[in-house]
Amino acid sequence: MKTPGDPLPDFSDVKSGSSSEARSEAAAQRSSTSYTVVKGDTLSHIAKRHYGDASKWHAIYEANRDLIKNPDLIQIGWVLTLPPL
Repeated sequence: MKTPGDPLPDFSDVKSGSSSEARSEAAAQRSSTSYTVVKGDTLSHIAKRHYGDASKWHAIYEANRDLIKNPDLIQIGWVLTLPPL
């Protein structure tokens, strides 16, 4: 309980901004990236390199279904979306 002689709180080190700014930065880090297919690539190789788990190739396939008709046949030069997991 505050009494009349108590010192006032010191907020001099408080910085402006909001928690939504922090969420925006975090969201940007989780946003999709793109990857250009090179010779020898497969979706599982790309998933292993990008996510550390080859079985995550399904996520790449689903994010690029408009481009990839057969996940076993990807073309050199295609720019794929690598979604956040």
